[in-house]
Formats: sequence, structure tokens, C-alpha cells
Amino acid sequence: MASLTPKIARFLLIAAAVVCAIGMIGPFKGIERNLISVDKAAHFVAFYGLTLLTIAAFPKRRSFDLACLVLMFGVAIEVAQMLSGRGAQLGDILADVAGVIGVLAPMHLQRLRSPPIVERRRRLADRLPVAEPQGPAEPAQG
Repeated sequence: MASLTPKIARFLLIAAAVVCAIGMIGPFKGIERNLISVDKAAHFVAFYGLTLLTIAAFPKRRSFDLACLVLMFGVAIEVAQMLSGRGAQLGDILADVAGVIGVLAPMHLQRLRSPPIVERRRRLADRLPVAEPQGPAEPAQG
């Protein structure tokens, strides 16, 4: 996923979001069972992928903030399902949350394993050559 450029990831994110929205809101109730037999697993896979694409599309943004946006998309889909007569399910939202956590948890664990930014900066400063201090400037004689 890291090799995707943000522009490609943004294009794929838009395409995936449209496909997910149409599949979850449109008249295709139960079509995901052709790919994945369990509805909750389909939600997990969809939101795992959407979270990965969102983070790849916006690499300079905080991953937690992006994950919250993805979850708001999931809640919006459930509200739209409720309004369209398909019925919203709390289990679908929980499966969406599990998909997002499936992406964030390994990222958080990696951050815990790496040294804090202050320590990394100190190590970098230790490797840089030290500039020789210059004495006071001599007055011009003239």
C-alpha cells in the first residue's frame, strides 16, 4: 500500500467508496453474499480496505482523524439504509469499526515499538558533524 502515490490512492478511494455506497444502499440487498457469505465479514473487509486507501490517499494527515471520517461514512450508510427502508443494524457498524481497528492497531503497535520523536532527533543530532565555535571577531586595523 505504501507504493501507491496519493493521487492513485485517491482515485481508488473514490471508486471504492462509490461501490460500497451503491452496494450497501442500493437495491442490491444481499449481493455481497456472492463474494463473502457473511454480511458482517463483508462490512469488515470493505472498511478495512477503505481505511487503508484513505490513509494512503492522505499520508500527511493523522491516521486517527482519517479513521474517524471512514467510520462517519459507515454510520451515514447505515442511516441511509434506515431511510431507504432496508433497516440499519448496530452489528454492521461494529463490523465497520472492527475493519478500521484492523488497520489502526498494527500501526499503533509499530509506533509503540519505535523510539519517540525526541529520541530520534537526538540520535540524528549525534550523527551530524559539530561546527567549530568561532571566537570573537577581531577589530579591523587600519
